[in-house]
Amino acid sequence: MKKKILIAAALLILVSATASTQCLLTFQTEVIPAMTVGQQFDFQIEAVSGTEPYHFSIFDGAFPQGIHMTPNGRVHGKPKTAEGTVVFITVTDDAGCQLTQAFDIQVNP
Repeated sequence: MKKKILIAAALLILVSATASTQCLLTFQTEVIPAMTVGQQFDFQIEAVSGTEPYHFSIFDGAFPQGIHMTPNGRVHGKPKTAEGTVVFITVTDDAGCQLTQAFDIQVNP
């Protein structure tokens, strides 16, 4: 009986600790700078307050043709057309916390 009570207490503590864990993950990057058609672009999206390493992915939308994003958040390439769009990017930390943010993307002629 004493063993069952100890196991139940341990499970309660584990569940309480898990339920109270907060994700503090935040995008440090607020804006992706404007790009220019045909010019090389290289920019690092950054996150803070999570458990590294961070993994970045596109949740919705797409970068303009010629621009790509690596899983570590590096946005690079040469945009091919002038346009404006919105890309929703998700960052996931090593603890499984996720955060999605919209970024305005502008490519100037």
